[in-house]
Amino acid sequence: MLTRKHAEWLVIVFFSVIIAIVFYEIATSMTEQGIASGSPYDNAAAYPRAVAIVIGGLLVLVVLMGHSSLDEGAALAIGDLRRPAFLLLIFAAYLFALGTVGYHLATTPMLIAVMLLGGARSPVEIVAVSACVAFGLAWFFEAFLKIVLPGGIFSLNIAW
Repeated sequence: MLTRKHAEWLVIVFFSVIIAIVFYEIATSMTEQGIASGSPYDNAAAYPRAVAIVIGGLLVLVVLMGHSSLDEGAALAIGDLRRPAFLLLIFAAYLFALGTVGYHLATTPMLIAVMLLGGARSPVEIVAVSACVAFGLAWFFEAFLKIVLPGGIFSLNIAW
């Protein structure tokens, strides 16, 4: 029987594996391509490394706190795992679409799906927030950090 405490540990293991994959990719393929060294502006590994370190720090805090506000012995029903499973599916579909149709065509629909899954119901709010976040992040990465986002099969990129 899966309890809430087991689910918390599964999440910790999942994010630990993601962190390990990030550092493995930096040490292997990114280093082989020559894009994992230099200043942060010339280093494609700087952002993933920083995110992995932040996630790792948060995981350490969760483990050190060692408690949950949830009833740890309570059994989880399959229905309790529906939302997290859908969130993983949305993210997997987004990663697949990112390479195919590019950042600009994949990000807004992904954010809309996440907002709907999270309970947002106002169509105007959902579309406006999703579009603003997607284009705001694009501007930050492309104009400020000078990182080219995936353009996909249509080679869509905004000249900031």
